[in-house]
Order: sequence, then C-alpha cells, then structure tokens
Amino acid sequence: MKKILITGVAGMLGSHLLDELLKRDYKVIGIDNLKIGKEENIRHNLKDKNFTFKKSDILDIETLNKAAKDIDIIVHLAAAKKIDEKGSALNTLRVNSEGTYNIFEIAKKKKIKVIFASTSDVYGLSNTLPLKEDGNLIVGSSTAKRWSYAVSKIYGEQVSFAYYKEHKVPMVILRYFGSFSPRSSFTWSGGHIPVFIDAILNNKEVIIHGDGTQTRSMGYAEDSVNGTILAMENERAVGEIFNIGNNEEMSIIDTVNLIQEISGKQEVRKRFVPFEEIFGSYREIMRRVPDLTKSNQILGYFPRISLREAIEITIKARMKEI
Repeated sequence: MKKILITGVAGMLGSHLLDELLKRDYKVIGIDNLKIGKEENIRHNLKDKNFTFKKSDILDIETLNKAAKDIDIIVHLAAAKKIDEKGSALNTLRVNSEGTYNIFEIAKKKKIKVIFASTSDVYGLSNTLPLKEDGNLIVGSSTAKRWSYAVSKIYGEQVSFAYYKEHKVPMVILRYFGSFSPRSSFTWSGGHIPVFIDAILNNKEVIIHGDGTQTRSMGYAEDSVNGTILAMENERAVGEIFNIGNNEEMSIIDTVNLIQEISGKQEVRKRFVPFEEIFGSYREIMRRVPDLTKSNQILGYFPRISLREAIEITIKARMKEI
C-alpha cells in the first residue's frame, strides 16, 4: 500500500483525487488550510481508516515534515490562485514559490517523488497552437498583477527541475488545463463555466470578459484525476512535463449558449465587460488548447468525458442545491 500526501486536498481537484486513491486502496494524508478548499468536499472520507486530514498551510514547514513521514509520493496541488487587479500579487507569489520550495526540500530529505501541479497559464501569450510542452512560455507585462500566478508556476517548474537535476528528486510536472465539477467554487476562482452555470440557473446576469470570442479547453475533474494517477504510477513520466485536460476548444460565448441550451433556460442576460476594467494592463490570452500527444504516448492519457457531458453532470448536481 503506497502512502500519498496531497496538498490542497479539500479543493475541487484534490478532493476528487482523494476519492479515487481511496478506491484504489492507497493511504492518503491530506493537507489544506481551507481558505479555498472546502471541508464538505472531503467530509465523506474523514472516517476512512486510510485517510488522515490535517488543517494546515504549505508555508508551515514543521507540519509538512510531520505529514510527510513515510510518504511515497507528494501530489502538490495547493496554490494561491490567479487574481485580478484588486487581489494580492504578493500572496500569490509567496505561497506558490515558498510553498513549492518547502515541498521539494522535504522531498529531497526523504527521497519522495513529487507531482507538481502547474497550469496552462504558463504558456502565456504563445500563439503556437496547439500548445506543446516544449514550446516557449511568453509572459506579458510585469505591470499587470494577473501575470503573478503564471510567473509563480513557471518558477515552480524551474524549482522542480532544479531539484530533479541537482538532488535527484523524482518529479513530474503536470500542466493542467481548466477542469470543473459540481464541487467547483461557483465564483471566478473556480473558472468561467461554474460561474456561468450558477448565473444562468439563478437567472442572474452572465458577465463576459471582452467580446467572448476568446477560447478555452475545459474538461471534467475525473479526467484530470485520471491523468494525475497515470503520472504517479508511470516511471517513464519522471523528469517530464505533461499537458493534462481536454483538447475540445470552445469560445466563451459559445459556452454560455451551450449552458443555456442544456439548462433549458429561455432567456439569458449577458453583460460584456472590457478586459481593462477587470485586469488593467493584462492582455487576455485569446486561444488556449493543449497538444495531448505526449500525454497520449507516454501516459496513455485520453480525456473520456466531453465538455457537454461535464456541463450536464454539473448542472444536474447544481440544480439539486438550488
């Protein structure tokens, strides 16, 4: 029985990963400070003999050290998320950089494999599509706070490779493209699809950034979990970067229309807000779609749930709560 430490275990992705690992008879230690993650996401597992939860922060090195005792793999999901111009760039930079450094220091001492959760945001303004793991990462102006999230994750990738090359710490970097589920935060921190679902089901105004022609490739959490476990269990993945997600590209406005269709709502009120009102000098990334060839060939990863199916599942669950 392998023992896994998940940071950010009470988040959307972390909690689904916990469910699946417990089904497969792994033993799991979970850490979360519950600032973004929710205890209700993991409550059904709290009495499982193979799960131990610690409410703590990844900046607390002492608690991390204790939690990592006899651990085989760390799945490092905990992070401060992307922000708008009103959010704290310092918090994002500090949590994501120092927290990752703490994880790798512990991994170095205890000889633990690390799965580092990166993001499709690191591709930045790259317009070489589909986005490949060996492509250039093009970051925008430092005057825009929103780039702090992407920069912190690029730093985390560099930390990962430094420990791998200099200290032989086995690691895998996963660049997650957006995913969601009924456990998502139905605010902007959970992504645009949960926000749109919540607004449409509750007859609220749908806020669309820009003109809505920008595209994203969103998938269901179950597929992201599957990709994570494949990376954990495949020794050929060590020292590599993989895109994980769905390569089904759809514009923001078409996504709103799809949610409206699936929900059966006759009328949806849309309000278009200029990017600069929310993100200042940040330049929006107009297209984002992953190349999954490497994940297919090495991990055997293929997304199984379509965007329509994922939205249907999430809407059905959300309607039960309203």
